[in-house]
Amino acid sequence: MARLDLSAFGEILWDCFDDEPSAEGFGDRFVRRLGGAPANVACTTARLGLASTVVGGVGNDPFGRDLVKFLAGAGVDPRGFLTLPERTGLVFVSRNAAGQPSFLFYRHETADMSVRSHHVTPSMADASFALVGTSTFVDRKLRAASRRFVRFALAKKAALVVDLNVRAHLWKQPEGLAQVVDELVRKAAIVKASDDDVERLPVANPERWLRGRCKKAVLVRTHGAGGATAIGPWGEVRVPAPKVSCVDATGAGDAFLSGVLAALVRQGALPDDERFREEICWSRALELGCRLGARATTAEGSVTALADLREEVELLSALGHRSP
Repeated sequence: MARLDLSAFGEILWDCFDDEPSAEGFGDRFVRRLGGAPANVACTTARLGLASTVVGGVGNDPFGRDLVKFLAGAGVDPRGFLTLPERTGLVFVSRNAAGQPSFLFYRHETADMSVRSHHVTPSMADASFALVGTSTFVDRKLRAASRRFVRFALAKKAALVVDLNVRAHLWKQPEGLAQVVDELVRKAAIVKASDDDVERLPVANPERWLRGRCKKAVLVRTHGAGGATAIGPWGEVRVPAPKVSCVDATGAGDAFLSGVLAALVRQGALPDDERFREEICWSRALELGCRLGARATTAEGSVTALADLREEVELLSALGHRSP
């Protein structure tokens, strides 16, 4: 199999959006959209022309088959798809007036939570960039599969990308979350975190704590409508976000990360190349990331507004691969 540009490990599921919100709670009608941060990133990067897969489980049921069909239609490489006996995971989503989501999870013993170590093969992690998030480390058995993916990725010389995605309430012991973050970011080439993610880390002085563990990694911070920052060998570069009317903020960070990774790949900016340490490469990457992150909020669902990315593909083509 050919080497991938990106392999993302984690959940593949449907986000079910409340189509008729009720003051008492959920309404009676729902619309389903692709969900799961790794699936969102794999889908968007594939639409941008990268060879991408998502390593995750779906059920052998209509929901699962439709997910596979949707991802394949977006150009996602199928080598990471795992069809398992368990049911496909679902998440019900409601939004407030500002477009900020809240979630009701139906993921107990579902396929996305049932990926085990023996399901993960070396070819799934054979990529320039390998993406993991902290959420797949909550469950003990899924954590073992996540670690196996990371081991294979590092053995394949992939650059590890860590999405903090801090959800402290999912962890029985907060120190367990801190230990996982510590474990991952020390191995990472890129660490992506929102301001909220950093603030929610269950440690004293979380920003200083995180920066102290990212000495070998580029730390990418998203600031919502305030844009994004990348901190690396060049110092710090910050890019503003385009102003848009937010309909749904679900998955904006996933769209942002997709743009960053696509821009790095197209510039040939991998960690073992000097371009990875150039401010201009990261400025371009943040610009595309902010553009996609803002655009993603203009429609319901993480990838709905990103169906037509022809302009962005042209921008990436203009970046091209510079001569060494």
